Amino acid sequence: MEELHGHHAIWRFDEERIRVGFGTGRKVPQLFKALGHCTVPLAAVREVEFDPGDRKRGWRLRMRLADGADPYTDLDTTGAASTPLLLTGAHEKELVAEYFSEQLSASARFAREMTQEPQDPAATARALVARPPLQVRTAEGSASFDGERVRLQWDGWMTNTPKEREQFREYRLSEIDRVHWTPQVDFGEGFLRVVLRGVTLTETSDLENDFFTLVSHGAKGSDETLLMAATVNSHTVSVEEPAALEAAGDDGDAIFAKIRELGRLHAEGLLTEDEFSTKKAELLDRL
Repeated sequence: MEELHGHHAIWRFDEERIRVGFGTGRKVPQLFKALGHCTVPLAAVREVEFDPGDRKRGWRLRMRLADGADPYTDLDTTGAASTPLLLTGAHEKELVAEYFSEQLSASARFAREMTQEPQDPAATARALVARPPLQVRTAEGSASFDGERVRLQWDGWMTNTPKEREQFREYRLSEIDRVHWTPQVDFGEGFLRVVLRGVTLTETSDLENDFFTLVSHGAKGSDETLLMAATVNSHTVSVEEPAALEAAGDDGDAIFAKIRELGRLHAEGLLTEDEFSTKKAELLDRL
């Protein structure tokens, strides 16, 4: 088994998979501490990138996975967020790391050629995130996910009055299209945001009135909210809205609850009149 030690993790691989084990030291990113370890099938690795770096910043080794298999790739638009698919190390081990990357790349190519069954990208993605139930906290409150619902609760010391009055919101997984994540920039605020299926939300900077968001301040909560977003998104890919509504059957209470939620979105100006009317009509047709 090939093995490579980096700053915050150890990568090991054999003929079938790469095993990543993370450290627990003070400088280890919170995302890595929360994950503990993860496993990637070799056949899911599309590309291995190696950057030798220099004496100051050291080498970087990055795995690129098949489409849909990396739950972090669409979340970070800055390229600065933590990811379990990146390993860094000191310049002194550059040659060892480069050899490792060549062996890993060759083994992944061989695994792709030899595999007889197509890889399930959703299963690979879920192996790179936390297992529900998961709860994360920021200075504004908390977000929790039990595998079926996402709950945003605003009870932190930096909660603004509108959210403090609202206390919390819950969203069923079958309602959620994606969870977006925005990191902090300098002294700004970061946040995760729940986006519902079939609902177009207006972009807003007024986060104190946005009941689809949990805000993080400074370094507090950044990695934690990233992990929450990636975890929820890795589960939404297996949920289809028609199937979810069909499973509800003739449950009138569930349908009317959905209509009430849409009415609240419309009242808050987050849905246009046409969007509200169209979605309401679709739900009423199912009664």
